[in-house]
Amino acid sequence: MRFRRRRGMEIAELVGQYLARVEEAVATMARGIGAALDGGPWDAVEELAVLTHRAESRADDLRRELERELVRGAYLAGTRRTLLDIVEGTDQVANAAEAAVDFLALQRVSLPPLLHPLVRDALDTVRSQVVDVREAVEGLLRGDPGVVARAEEVDRKESRVDDLYRRAVSRLFAIDLPLAEKILVREFLEKLAAVSDRAEDVGDLVVLAVAVRHP
Repeated sequence: MRFRRRRGMEIAELVGQYLARVEEAVATMARGIGAALDGGPWDAVEELAVLTHRAESRADDLRRELERELVRGAYLAGTRRTLLDIVEGTDQVANAAEAAVDFLALQRVSLPPLLHPLVRDALDTVRSQVVDVREAVEGLLRGDPGVVARAEEVDRKESRVDDLYRRAVSRLFAIDLPLAEKILVREFLEKLAAVSDRAEDVGDLVVLAVAVRHP
């Protein structure tokens, strides 16, 4: 039992490191998109896209290590399956962040100034949401009683990002731009909103895990 408890503590520490890398990928994505909004050179935006990719790659390395440890039986079967699902879910968050900034940088999407406040608000909300994801998952492993409230905050922020996305699309199609440009901007907005959607998925997994533990 003492050995299993020690292994559990090691896994919790590894999870924390992994989630920090996911959070880093999202924060770097936000810096890249923010640089584009600030009118910075595309070379700088592309460099931040590369840094996002590197952060996502570091997260991938930790994810694979985590999965190996979990498969070896660091937790009981039910908890192990739940944690594997959460790890896979947070991997999707980092992937979505990489996809959003890559699309912006590679396509050199010019975001209309009218949308800038909404995009900045969405970036701030997504970054805060991913912090909530990390704290919810770490709290789940510790058995903290406030885990569900933290996961519900993830869901609330997803609703906020969804509202910002809808408002941005509405503004986009109300301004005078070539249709091809509008389609590119909308696709970027969809990719940014997808980061928040993936974070919400992880929050839902945390709530489900708590419900299974305490039916």
